Amino acid sequence: MRSILLFFLFSLIVGGATAQYKGKQKPVSFQKHYNEVLPKTPQHKKSGWLFAPGATYMLTPFVYQSRTFDETDGAKFDARARGIGKPGIYGEVGRYQMLEYWYFFKYMDYGISYTGLRGNERANGQYVSIPAEAELSPIEQTQGTFEFHYAQAFVNFNHVWRISKYNFIQNSIGANAGYAFLANQGGTSLSPVGYENPGKIAAQLHYKLGFGIKMRGNWLLIPSIETPILNGWPWENGRSTYGFFASRYRPLIFSLRFFFIRNANTLDCTPVRTREGLKMPTDMDKQQQMEKVK
Repeated sequence: MRSILLFFLFSLIVGGATAQYKGKQKPVSFQKHYNEVLPKTPQHKKSGWLFAPGATYMLTPFVYQSRTFDETDGAKFDARARGIGKPGIYGEVGRYQMLEYWYFFKYMDYGISYTGLRGNERANGQYVSIPAEAELSPIEQTQGTFEFHYAQAFVNFNHVWRISKYNFIQNSIGANAGYAFLANQGGTSLSPVGYENPGKIAAQLHYKLGFGIKMRGNWLLIPSIETPILNGWPWENGRSTYGFFASRYRPLIFSLRFFFIRNANTLDCTPVRTREGLKMPTDMDKQQQMEKVK
């Protein structure tokens, strides 16, 4: 989690510095189209729809992890567990809202999503004495699987760092909360551990990193990767991973976001004063396109 936060802070600092000096560093041809990568008023409406298909994966260490459970003055349970993540399905639909008067965050989005989290665990362990560590019980060999399917609501606040004419890097901070309408957990767990799982109700803060692409026509494409940075419910003393059986899993959500940009109605636009007199913004856009052809 520390590495994620450090990367996020670095991106924000670099992005802020770039924004302060963009007028001096970028050529005129770049500046001419600088604001066109996102919806802008009065040419476009400030809000619209978005949707994203995607996939999930439960990231874990790829080797067995040694852990101690049920420790007393004379004995302890030494265990070795290996969590194995599996791919799952993700999908979301929602709305975006441009934040014209916010300096740092350029827009927010909110909506609902489906998140499928899948994985399994292999573990073994036994009771040993302290301090001699002599065997006090036979070795337990266990294996378990889980599939949790969440219906969630989410909200994100998004910072955009422009890197080229049609591309940008997006850093987002958000929150999600949901309910596991289908929670399957089978197999066995180590006896001192029990059936550990995050429960059916989950709420988290998360970080999302995306790469924006302005496509032809009125839409944006943003491939993104998301991961939790803090568990709010259940509270686990600052942890951001999920606990299943005797292992910890970090959910990764890969999504391909589609943003639809809506043109504003001509009657809703305010005339703009130019050297040739008052003009509608849509007429100004047509004139700029004709100048490019020339």
